[in-house]
Amino acid sequence: MKDKKISFKKKNQKKRQLKISTLALIKAYSLKEWLVLIRNLNIQYPDREKDVHFRGEFLVIAADMALRISNIKKVNHNNPTEQDCRKLVNADIQLSDDNQNLIKMFGLGGVSLLASWQNRFHYNRSNMLARIHLLYQKFDSHLLSGIGISLKDIYIILLAIYSVYEIKRKVFIKIENLHNPSIESLTLEKIKAFFSYFSTTQSNYIQEAKKDKIYENCFGKFRYLTRYPIIELSENEYIIPVFDQLIDTISNNLYFILLEYFQTQGKDASKSYLDTFGNILENYVHILTKEVFGSEYIVPADKIVLNKKEYRCEFVVFHDENVLAIEVKKMHFKRDSIVDKDKKSIDEILERHLVKAFMQIENTFNYIQQKNLYGLIVIPDILIGFSTLMRYMKKEFVSRARFDDNIFICTLSWYEALMANSPNMIFNILEKTKNRGEHEGNDIILVMQSIELEGMAILEDNQMLQKIGNYILKSIETQGKTKI
Repeated sequence: MKDKKISFKKKNQKKRQLKISTLALIKAYSLKEWLVLIRNLNIQYPDREKDVHFRGEFLVIAADMALRISNIKKVNHNNPTEQDCRKLVNADIQLSDDNQNLIKMFGLGGVSLLASWQNRFHYNRSNMLARIHLLYQKFDSHLLSGIGISLKDIYIILLAIYSVYEIKRKVFIKIENLHNPSIESLTLEKIKAFFSYFSTTQSNYIQEAKKDKIYENCFGKFRYLTRYPIIELSENEYIIPVFDQLIDTISNNLYFILLEYFQTQGKDASKSYLDTFGNILENYVHILTKEVFGSEYIVPADKIVLNKKEYRCEFVVFHDENVLAIEVKKMHFKRDSIVDKDKKSIDEILERHLVKAFMQIENTFNYIQQKNLYGLIVIPDILIGFSTLMRYMKKEFVSRARFDDNIFICTLSWYEALMANSPNMIFNILEKTKNRGEHEGNDIILVMQSIELEGMAILEDNQMLQKIGNYILKSIETQGKTKI
């Protein structure tokens, strides 16, 4: 017992020393110096496999720490190094008790919960940008009312930023770099409205964090960069530390941006929005599926499971001897449930959405005769590492569902990429996912990437979504030549 106390004391001393040295390192450089390093690393390491510390999701960690802790006015003649950035990321992981406690509490399933909080950027950019029109066009007038710009404006401004900033690998950006008076969406007024909503200063960033009791000595907490991916360093001098975070914020967080707006309109407006969006999400997945298989091969599950009291999924796809059952879940974790290790809240979300989805698909399977049965539970882009989460659910909810090995959890981004392929290739991917070793992980996108490495022609650019993007671009061609 005495040895354990000594070991625990040494561990705490080591953590205190690491915290002191990390805070000192961050404060040794200005915010601008840190964010310039992070932006350059984001440009330099586009290949996710080269250095894990410089993947976008980990650069977000470093940028958040710099924004909350670095001295605003300090300027050095030296600059932080790549090794310094690695130290920040490692320190954040080591100093966050939540990481180890989550794994202790949830077993290997905690790895998936941690991954969701680290905001993984496994997606196709063009698919995600085009998606916003199908998911949010019904709320276009509310966006205009809430933040002063439309979906079309957001799309065009994002493309302009991509063209003049990301492709040209610039570090800084100014509003006038994007201005094109001959294009309605690129007027100074529209661009300023965009930057006003999606950017912030360091002082405002710190104040936002303090409102949620996130101070400079806090590690492993919410990253406000997910809300403000653009940072204003000085008047009209901006930097986007992690470009993928900008794409993610617009595409995935638009749901929460609109929710914030409707919450200001009252409970009834908020509830109506949530209900309507749930229906839109289901319809969106149906549209993606119909584009590949054709409507005549898609059957609503309530025509298969006739007893209304029984569980059923959304719809079922029939192709030759293969069957694909789809269930869509509009699920999100409460923002602080993961970092606060709120097991009760997390279990409730998992049971209400994922466990129930398995039960719905499994019961639908009971009424289908074909042998080659597959199921997909499509959820928003909030989790990865589903094989580890599956192990947790199989143990925790063993009496609720069978958790068939031919039913997979699939993010919306991965579903868009999956539906870019032919029907035969889709079922080929699902079969390989089913046969994939547990240690390899059965995330759909990882299976697709491994098949591509084997030399097979795998598609990720969804043609239906590409057409939507091209249609929007054509709508501005008559407005004059553009930089995009």
